[in-house]
Amino acid sequence: MLIIGERINSTRPKICEAIRARNAADILKEVKNQIASGAVYIDVNCAATTGDELQDIDWVISIIQSGVPGVNICIDSPNYLALERGLKAYKSTGSLFINSITAEDARINNVLPLAIKYKTKLVALTMDDKGMPDTAGGRFEIAKSIVGKVKRAGFNTNDLYIDALIRPISTEPAQAAEFLKSIKMIKALGDVKTICGLSNVSFGLPNRALVNSIFLAMAMSEGLDAAIIDPTEKRIASSLAASGALLGVDEYCGGYIRAFREGKLI
Repeated sequence: MLIIGERINSTRPKICEAIRARNAADILKEVKNQIASGAVYIDVNCAATTGDELQDIDWVISIIQSGVPGVNICIDSPNYLALERGLKAYKSTGSLFINSITAEDARINNVLPLAIKYKTKLVALTMDDKGMPDTAGGRFEIAKSIVGKVKRAGFNTNDLYIDALIRPISTEPAQAAEFLKSIKMIKALGDVKTICGLSNVSFGLPNRALVNSIFLAMAMSEGLDAAIIDPTEKRIASSLAASGALLGVDEYCGGYIRAFREGKLI
């Protein structure tokens, strides 16, 4: 399971303020805590500071790579110009993700060339000009269309991660089941992987960490390959460790036992 840490996001007030104030210490503390908790990539989203997103993302990525050499970064923005600025700012020796493309031609045409040029991994959302589908079948059809488009452009589908877009069960109770059903359907397309922005499932509910952690275990059992999550949340860490052991991907439960000894489990 590939973990992308979600906490460097300007929708979080503390992060927004740190970016505005150019507070490098707070940014680096968040990054290091997430890596210590198991994040392989650090998601960076500067879209909500109400400042200059291009300058903000340039600064954040520069600070992170100077403080954490070799860091892997997932550049997250609806603005392809900000994505490009972040890619140019990255001079470290790690790996890059772009978050994200959709099936919309304008989005693919602007973002896919960047992924090819900079040799990044790529998140693709099952969304098209009609919006987000309600059913697993609808998600599969959009995923199939995206896979065809990126293949024709010469992108390596081994680096493609399809996000079937979980929606809040507080307003759409059937969506968790549809998302789970879509995972195996999408993976049947071949050399593609699946990913989830996990916390959307619990939006509007109390005790969100409980819902997120159980949903993560359910998605892992269906074959989810990656998740954008808060790895510092103990319920999430516990779900990851226990699920890995139960699914047989944690040899002799070594990771689970280590997490227990390090005090990372609830």
